Amino acid sequence: MFPKLARMNLHDAPLPEDTSDAPLAGCYPTALIDVRITTDQRRLVLRPILPQDDHLLAALINRVSPLTRSRRFPSARAAVSVDQLTRLTCVDQRRHLAVVVTTHHEGQEHLVAEGRYVVNHEGDGAEFTLMVDDAWQRLGVATWVLEALGQAAEARGVDWLWCDVPAGNDAMLALMRHCRFGCVVDRIDPRIVRAETRPRVLQARGRRLLPSTRLRWMPRWWPRTPRLSVVISN
Repeated sequence: MFPKLARMNLHDAPLPEDTSDAPLAGCYPTALIDVRITTDQRRLVLRPILPQDDHLLAALINRVSPLTRSRRFPSARAAVSVDQLTRLTCVDQRRHLAVVVTTHHEGQEHLVAEGRYVVNHEGDGAEFTLMVDDAWQRLGVATWVLEALGQAAEARGVDWLWCDVPAGNDAMLALMRHCRFGCVVDRIDPRIVRAETRPRVLQARGRRLLPSTRLRWMPRWWPRTPRLSVVISN
């Protein structure tokens, strides 16, 4: 059973320059695989993405509402290309990690959510993105994905997870606060809010923090960094 939460969507996916040949044998993070049952007895599986998920991911991108899609891919101009699907599904699961949530309906597998992060060149932080099918929003799926990304980031030694959220995206900001992210308006562009947290906070979510440790998870005043984006075109 999932806790109810605010609706979420996000901006462009962060992607390394080229991950088409990134997957390596033995690197598939099986520890992230999780199964949950909804209150109406639907079975959901969270797992790391696979290269053969390309058609499922394309179906999810095409199925979501224009608003959800534009928040996830604001620079999109046309249908996703084969090369771009390859970059989204063929990842090394270390620097670029991606997970999906799947379900079965009438014998067919469907993606209902995807989330990913890309570790920066310094190795101490990672930008993340999320997308949840409109029919599956407000059911706790986004929180589940965030906790999985936090688990993977903490295991890899990443110190910070962050994303830039449009200031008008109240639902996403509500989700960030629900998951105990620090949210700070960008000093250069007030239309952007930087949301960030330590991975261990996502792991400890729901447990009361000791007063002496609260300041450790306050947002840092990072200098402005360019946001990574994907342009979808034919």
